[in-house]
Amino acid sequence: MDSLKRKIEDTKYVKFLLQYLNVGDLKQICRDFEVKGFSSKKKSDLIDFINDSLAEEELFELLQQKELEIITNGIDLAVKKIRGEDRESLAEIKVVNQEEHELELSFKGFNWENTSFLSITSNNIGDPERDCDCRIGSNMGFCSHFWVGIIYSFKQGWFKLKDWTLTVLPEDFEGKIKNIELTKEDKEETGKKKTVLTNLIDITATSAVFMRLIDSPISIYESEITKVVERESEFQGNVTRYFLAYLKDCKIGKRLKKKSDYREEETEIADSLIVRVSEKLQSENSFVEGEKINFNGKLVKDNFWGFMVKNVRKIEKL
Repeated sequence: MDSLKRKIEDTKYVKFLLQYLNVGDLKQICRDFEVKGFSSKKKSDLIDFINDSLAEEELFELLQQKELEIITNGIDLAVKKIRGEDRESLAEIKVVNQEEHELELSFKGFNWENTSFLSITSNNIGDPERDCDCRIGSNMGFCSHFWVGIIYSFKQGWFKLKDWTLTVLPEDFEGKIKNIELTKEDKEETGKKKTVLTNLIDITATSAVFMRLIDSPISIYESEITKVVERESEFQGNVTRYFLAYLKDCKIGKRLKKKSDYREEETEIADSLIVRVSEKLQSENSFVEGEKINFNGKLVKDNFWGFMVKNVRKIEKL
């Protein structure tokens, strides 16, 4: 098998690669290569079974068929997480060891969290040190969390594409990530240990506007309601009734202490946003589709609803 410049064994690489596939996909590979005795096997056993059953030229054919597709899918999902378009989003990146390029990446979903570790240096670029809480990454597979770390490391200049030999990359890899930028870095110091907190944003995504203002008091200077939905939440037996107003064309900026501090050039436009409206506010104002409103509140990232504005005490109709 032609492994190009890969420094790891081909069977080991195939095992890493196939972790990305589900049981159905793996069983289909067995059917395609007319391998028998796979029907009752679990995923981990299937991967070993495929590696052991296929001849060298068949493994090469499998790579020709699947490698680029698997890698591209992982990278595309990583980009979606960075853009805030996946059900799981990138929450934070910590550079815990600058010299060894050690990263700790945190991801959040609706009711779960994932942590991923990556260290890529000139000494290990052939098979970077990595670990992840997810099913794929915990078995050394090339999960989307791994690719987020790789994108970050590349953007930091910690390696060059000409030195990357572990996997193939899609021809448009640099094009896929050209709009992704590093956020401003903050430094936390504990004794003599320094941890750099940072993140990635896609400057063309709506989420880029929000990431610069997340967890901050903001003003929505103008927006239009597209729909209003009634909701209920229950906590310790207490039911709270509230409303979600879906907005479009939101002119957004940091909340100002004085109106005279307003600068048009410091506002941004977000295509869409959600604001949580109390039962009292909705009862007083009867907000409906098509109305234009402005208000102040706090921008947060809700694990279920995504970016939304809470702590809204007053809303004005325009």
